[in-house]
Amino acid sequence: MTLRIVFAVLLPSLLSCSTAIAGDFSYDAIAERYSETRLAAKSVKEAKMHGECLVGLKELNFQKRDDFDPVAEWTNYRAISLLEQFPPCTVLIMIEVARKELIEQSSES
Repeated sequence: MTLRIVFAVLLPSLLSCSTAIAGDFSYDAIAERYSETRLAAKSVKEAKMHGECLVGLKELNFQKRDDFDPVAEWTNYRAISLLEQFPPCTVLIMIEVARKELIEQSSES
């Protein structure tokens, strides 16, 4: 009888705890569940850097504009194809340089 009461009290909290753990798909939570295969600290830092570079690309290519911007259109299209070949930070650098050069060329014309 006592065992049933203890089990009845603990079971809901055990179930909610395991559900919360299983539903957390952040890298930290996943790495905790699979600690033997987690990425090295350097790899995690590199991945975070590439994530920030993706945000940089987004910011560069999707700035709010009132008029059509052919430079942004061109760099956005190129960035997508370049991401298939190069890491995000390499693409960000390439697109920043290309954008700067294209804007300078268009202002000279």
